[in-house]
Amino acid sequence: MDYTKLVTKRGQYKYSVNICFDLRDEERIAGFIPNVTTTEIFREYLGGMIRGNSDIHSRILYGSYGTGKSHLLTVMCAVLGHINIRGEGFSNFTKLIAKYDKELAADIRKFAKEKKPYLVVPVYSDYDDFGKCISLSLKKELDRNNIQVTFKGFFDEALALVKRWKTGKESLSRLEEVCKKQKTTVEDLFKGLSTYDSSYEKIFSKVYSGMSYGAAFNSTAGNLIDNMNYANEAIKDRYRGIVLVFDEFGRYVEDYGEVLKVKAVQDLAEYCDHSDYNNHLILVSHKQLSMYTNAMKKSISDEWKKVEGRFKATSINIKYDQCLSLIGNIIPKNMAHWRPFKNRFDKTLNDLYSQAWDFKGFMLPPETDGGSAFEDGYPLHPITLFALDRLSKKVAQNERTFFTYLAGDEENTLFSQLQNYDTKEFHFIGLDAIYDYFELNIKSFKTDDSYAIYKKLQIALNKLGTDKKGYQTKILKTMAVISIISDTDVLIADRDTLICVVDGNRQDVEAAIDNLEKKKIIKYMRQYGYYDYFDSSIFDLEKMIEDKVPGINDEMVVRILNEKFADFALYPYRYNETYFINRVFVPAFATKGELTKKSFHNTLPKYYDGTVIFVLDDQADEKEYAEMTGLPKRTLLVVNGKSKAVEEEVKRYIALQYFYSKKDELAEDDPTVVNELTLYLSEQVAIVEELIRKWRSLQDSGTFVMNNGNLIDIASEKEFSDVLSNIMEAAFDKTPMINNDLLTKNNLTGAIRLARKKAVECIMGQDDIYDGCPNLSPEYNILRASLSKTGIADNTRISKKNRVLEDEMLYLPDEKHTLSGKPVMNAIQKKLRKAESERLALSELYEMMKTEPYGLRDGVIPVLLAYALRDYQNVSLYFHGNEHSYTEEELVKALSEPENYTLFICNWKEEEIAYIEGLEKLFAEYLPKGDGLNRLEELFKAINTHYASISKSARTTEVYVSDLAKQYRDILNISYKDYNAFFFEVLPRLNADLHELVIQIGNIKEELESVEEKLYVRIVRVIKQIFDLDDSDDLMQYMQDLYREEWEEKSQKAFDYTTNNVLDLVSRASEMDEEHFVLELAKATTGFELSYWADNKINGFEEILRDTVNKLNEYNPEDGLQQGEMKITIESADGAPLITQFSNEKLSTTGKMMLKKMKSTLGDFGESISYEEKISILTEIMREIIG
Repeated sequence: MDYTKLVTKRGQYKYSVNICFDLRDEERIAGFIPNVTTTEIFREYLGGMIRGNSDIHSRILYGSYGTGKSHLLTVMCAVLGHINIRGEGFSNFTKLIAKYDKELAADIRKFAKEKKPYLVVPVYSDYDDFGKCISLSLKKELDRNNIQVTFKGFFDEALALVKRWKTGKESLSRLEEVCKKQKTTVEDLFKGLSTYDSSYEKIFSKVYSGMSYGAAFNSTAGNLIDNMNYANEAIKDRYRGIVLVFDEFGRYVEDYGEVLKVKAVQDLAEYCDHSDYNNHLILVSHKQLSMYTNAMKKSISDEWKKVEGRFKATSINIKYDQCLSLIGNIIPKNMAHWRPFKNRFDKTLNDLYSQAWDFKGFMLPPETDGGSAFEDGYPLHPITLFALDRLSKKVAQNERTFFTYLAGDEENTLFSQLQNYDTKEFHFIGLDAIYDYFELNIKSFKTDDSYAIYKKLQIALNKLGTDKKGYQTKILKTMAVISIISDTDVLIADRDTLICVVDGNRQDVEAAIDNLEKKKIIKYMRQYGYYDYFDSSIFDLEKMIEDKVPGINDEMVVRILNEKFADFALYPYRYNETYFINRVFVPAFATKGELTKKSFHNTLPKYYDGTVIFVLDDQADEKEYAEMTGLPKRTLLVVNGKSKAVEEEVKRYIALQYFYSKKDELAEDDPTVVNELTLYLSEQVAIVEELIRKWRSLQDSGTFVMNNGNLIDIASEKEFSDVLSNIMEAAFDKTPMINNDLLTKNNLTGAIRLARKKAVECIMGQDDIYDGCPNLSPEYNILRASLSKTGIADNTRISKKNRVLEDEMLYLPDEKHTLSGKPVMNAIQKKLRKAESERLALSELYEMMKTEPYGLRDGVIPVLLAYALRDYQNVSLYFHGNEHSYTEEELVKALSEPENYTLFICNWKEEEIAYIEGLEKLFAEYLPKGDGLNRLEELFKAINTHYASISKSARTTEVYVSDLAKQYRDILNISYKDYNAFFFEVLPRLNADLHELVIQIGNIKEELESVEEKLYVRIVRVIKQIFDLDDSDDLMQYMQDLYREEWEEKSQKAFDYTTNNVLDLVSRASEMDEEHFVLELAKATTGFELSYWADNKINGFEEILRDTVNKLNEYNPEDGLQQGEMKITIESADGAPLITQFSNEKLSTTGKMMLKKMKSTLGDFGESISYEEKISILTEIMREIIG
């Protein structure tokens, strides 16, 4: 006798339920088995609907395949629609519900006796138009219940067709003939459709069939909301309302989501929720709609997310294991055969049930007591029952589910597998059996993790080849099921589990596991404690590693530990919480011999809070560590007295890393070695990390902790952190308590760097640091946390609204009367006093702030230093000896590389102050308004700006300035980068008496500014000498008279360039004053403006002007044309003639090119321009040249 005789097959579970087809199948309500979860859903859905007090009318039910959601809804709809409620199946159903909720069962029985049920409408998803799906499904249900409702969409389309048929002669003739057969006329048909007469719906359908040779008329749905209103009006006397159930809605969205009108779904939901009718909309989906729409356009996906949020969501993912609740009803025992079988194998069965109780995966429902649930599930192993439930939720589809496996007839279902076992022997259904059933489903999920596991299994099976007993194949398939379920908290493929869930002799199963491992088909993952598929290569990696390890020394072990495994941090939490800072202990690995070596100390960061050194010392002696000196500051030693295991695993890692670096070379012989090495390496990393974790948490015996020669007893992570806090409190007890964790960092974000920049500029730029600083802005918060609350800021210089109250001030914890910012600010100010007498290396100041007892973070240092410097009038930063402007940007840059900068603060005597103030008055117009950050820099720039503004003549003349002015010029012609040296060393070379020096510089300034004026006077004198005029003569009147009386008639002559310019200038003398005329004359004769004249230019001017005047005086127009001269006259009736006389010079190369181009241009236009127009064009050019 085979095992099928032990249990009974329930045929109603063979196929998945489809609400559209199974709603009226009485077997569905008779075969429904409620449990805790489904009863809760019945209560939530049915309770309010049958009592009529539900506020929620739009719902969405989620549940994966095989959870029974379609069956649940089919039963629910049968109850709501009074379908099959008079039979024994309904009676049994209410009895089962009463086991969980008596009140709900009573409500259901009472509702079944009421006259008015709901009109239940299963929605058919036949169209990509949601409204059409609803309307046509609704129409189908109305027709089935003999309720005559015609939706307007039908009539509108029918009318359009009739109109079209009437326009054609042939179609009209046929229409009249078809109407006659239906005992109507075209006119009556048109009128009936126009008035929405429902009796004409059937008539038109027959007419359409006649016109289209037998085709059926399918109209669009029309307006969905109107159709709902028509339906509600039609049913209100017979039904409470309408319940629309759209099963497989998730798949419908997946298929049509990009073309569906999302608003139609939302409109129907709102209609159900807010209309006067009692309507309900229930959507059913395997998963959230957003998971179907994520791959669509973002705008569409976002719309679906909004709509989904419109529905009250419920999940049917079972709280308790439905397999335990249902299994006894799905495969009930055939007691005639079960009892003797149970008696025969009672001990073996109890061992099986014990395995189930030890298994932590089951969430036992309240109705489960004792071992009955596990007995109900036999011949499935209890863990197989658990896996069947989980696997079906992962990979089930409509045709293959939890239920179809248990009740189906096809290959690899439960009953087909039970036929292979004889009841004379004890067997059970193992995990490999359910893999066989769901394999097709697993293969179909090609983008899922399940498919990747399927491929791994196929590779493993191919490598296995022949498996006579079949145990190795079963093990591989069992591993596949466990991997797909992927619930490592309760089910892993460890040795015990594999032995338990594979049906067969225990020794054979164990041998099969060992064989698979030897064949390198599976591998035991040491760090995880389970077996996994192993894609092995031709190389024996274990042997290669074994050969490589002896060549790896301790130094390499330590180096790799520090490079690859020191990426964690240890925190002094109590200290950090007290001081509002995030101090960190840097981890480091070392051997005992390295601890005091300088080379090891140099591996630590220059500025660090503290370090925890993990010491590898397999023969550790606490006394040696107690006497050890020369350790790095702020160090806690965690000594591993049994470090051999760590060293061995790290050496193994190094060997693997070496082979991994050679993977391309090895892959030439076998490409699979890459994956094998990757797997080995990831496993080894996890092993080393786990050993370090235990070391850190002091779980290993032989590990002890030392600090300053003292053995520290630590029993917990909190105690460990407290020890670190003690070290920090002893070292950095004067750290200012700045409650701004965005600022108290070494590396700031871009946004906080910008905020700090604004804060520092507020400090540098104004007396009240909060002026111009928006309240609660990031920069405001920086100033408040770092300066005001720490007591650094002077409250008397801050407006009352921005002052910090006394109870907001932060005092050092061990010095209750010391504001936390005072010690560091006092230290900074003391150090700055040194910079008043000599240049202070910024690295000295920076190191003081970074080290004990302050330990400042880089983020806050510029703020504190800027505040300490704010009252100094002249701060100088020197980069390798060159002075740079003292600005926020330069200060931050200097603090980022303090070894390259020095700082100097001028502390002037009274004489020096008077000297600088005197110079500032002299050059006041060139100084910026307001108080600057560096008076000397601004004064230096002002002097240079003035010097650049004077004429070139003034900067070069040797004639019109004094020797002292020449020395001044020599000084300013050199660039300076040290402003202090410029004012107090270089300028005083002119006169060591600073009081007299200011007066002399004032005189020099006037000298330089008057050079052009002196030149001008000299030029006027030269001009009058050339024209034989006295100093008192009016130069401009003379020029006007000269032109009018002598030179005007000579203007028709074309002289050289300079002479023509002078003649033209004299012709316009009446339009100018003397100064303008003289300056223009100087430029016309020399080609240079007066401000650019060198000393010798005056002589050249006199010579050129004298030569020009002679040329003009010697020319006599009455002499007529001379040899080689030409004369051109342009005369018109409406104006004075234009005359020019010039030497007919030979054309230059450029001139010839111009002539050729002009001829060519005129030629190109041909006869399109007349002869007269060409002459006019040339004349116009001549006018411009002559004029």
